[in-house]
Amino acid sequence: MSNQIQQKTILFTIGRAGYPVTRCIQIAKLLASHRILFAASEKQTLVLQKLDQQGFAPLSYVSKADLKKLLQEHEPDVVISDGGDTDIDEGKLLSSLVPVTLHFDDFGEGGKAATRVVQSLYHEDREQVPSHYVIGPSAFIVPEELEPYANSGLKQTTALPLPHVVVTFADADADNLSYRTLRHLLHLQIPLAITVALHSSYPHSRDDLKLMALGRKQTRIVDCDDPIQLISESDLVICDASYTPYHVAVIGKPCIVIAEDEREAQHAFPKEANGFIYLGLGRKLKQSHLQNAVMETILHPNRSVRAIKKQLSLKLGMNNLNMQRFLEKIIQEEAREITK
Repeated sequence: MSNQIQQKTILFTIGRAGYPVTRCIQIAKLLASHRILFAASEKQTLVLQKLDQQGFAPLSYVSKADLKKLLQEHEPDVVISDGGDTDIDEGKLLSSLVPVTLHFDDFGEGGKAATRVVQSLYHEDREQVPSHYVIGPSAFIVPEELEPYANSGLKQTTALPLPHVVVTFADADADNLSYRTLRHLLHLQIPLAITVALHSSYPHSRDDLKLMALGRKQTRIVDCDDPIQLISESDLVICDASYTPYHVAVIGKPCIVIAEDEREAQHAFPKEANGFIYLGLGRKLKQSHLQNAVMETILHPNRSVRAIKKQLSLKLGMNNLNMQRFLEKIIQEEAREITK
């Protein structure tokens, strides 16, 4: 029997902007030997724009009925969905029309009908998950633009004369933790260089942050949807508990993690065992807790080195190759089962 990989049609459906789009694009590159299609709801304008910019000519749909027609028209062998929790009806729709369905970070009931569910935003609870769920740090796909910085944390030295703290909260930062964190940092009595990176979807007043930054030298507010370079240049990162800690752990940087909401607070990855200082929910954050964590990191470099080594020991840089093999195996094995 030939070991040659059979070409399949793979359709990606993406539920929201941000890292899910990046992950799907990167997976598409890993599976480039297959025919690749992308689709998203017409409401997801940022997703569609990003795919257009990358040259993928995405398909769009309005309703589940439109999605069903799209699946019937293009007859994909595989659907990879990311960026949303599917309900049971959507999960059954996909599985009824497509031989192989793979869901990334799907915490909805629809995942129960999938071929595999892959979760990088896994939870700490010890409840047994279904056998077709794959959970853990290996589910994080390293973006192409992050690869040059992999494992560089212990080698980098700051380009600034002061310890450089980078504050970055993903996407909308609904509770304005960027403002709250900066306010707490400015009350510290140690000299710091501070950069606050704001996402384009940041809904609060930028002027309030800039006005606050004027009161201290070496403090700046920047617009930045992709803070990878800033993270690589930092001495300390303060960030959300979603995908940003994974980016940090690929590079290797001291990192304080603050959950933006109750959902993020359930994520198990950005905790001490993996080299992070986790401070819990941002809306409950006390100034003294953040300040103590910053002081501990800045004044005790040996602790920071140990934290970085924990992050780098995860070897996240190997994830893409391992995921490529994993996905190809599932696709080909399921295809053989169907043709029996």
